[in-house]
Amino acid sequence: MDTRTSESSAGTYVCGRSLEDFLKAIENFHGWKAPGMMLGGFMVDLAQRQIGPDVEADAIVETCHCLPDAVQIFTPCTVGNGWLKILDWDKFALSLYDRRKLTGHRVSLDLEKTRAFPNLYNWYMRRVPKKDLPLEVLHKTILEAKTAVLSSRAISVTRLNTRKKKGETDICSGCGEAYPTNQGRQCTACQGDGYYEFD
Repeated sequence: MDTRTSESSAGTYVCGRSLEDFLKAIENFHGWKAPGMMLGGFMVDLAQRQIGPDVEADAIVETCHCLPDAVQIFTPCTVGNGWLKILDWDKFALSLYDRRKLTGHRVSLDLEKTRAFPNLYNWYMRRVPKKDLPLEVLHKTILEAKTAVLSSRAISVTRLNTRKKKGETDICSGCGEAYPTNQGRQCTACQGDGYYEFD
């Protein structure tokens, strides 16, 4: 399987963008060049090359940290449009799959492969305090490793492939706001399960 990032005489391309534009997109979205998003961008790039350019893909991400942002920047899949599902498994892995055929590729960080890049391995496994591994060093390591620390496998998606549809809506008798009726006679907050109190 091809795990190389696109290279040309003009330089490295990730997710169809020059390396400079790739890094700028991460910084603009996330506020800084987060290492997890950089790595996530290479993962998205590999998954996109594996499934092919003309596939309308949905995405499943297996962690809440950084990786969902990379998917949202570099694919049309977002939480808001329902094409991205996030599992709180804390595994650095993502799947892009054809939403009609339910076939695609799962890309994951391969810890065995990261051993060839000790800075990356130590960062991911939290073996060194952040203060002892300067961000510039970690960035350089990720840009050196690119997709060499990733594994990819073909998959068929068997669950979690349906999009959540909006149900019926009503006006809550407690707060007067619209809410989905599947929550009961009142919205979740007015039933006492809210996360806020009004001042």
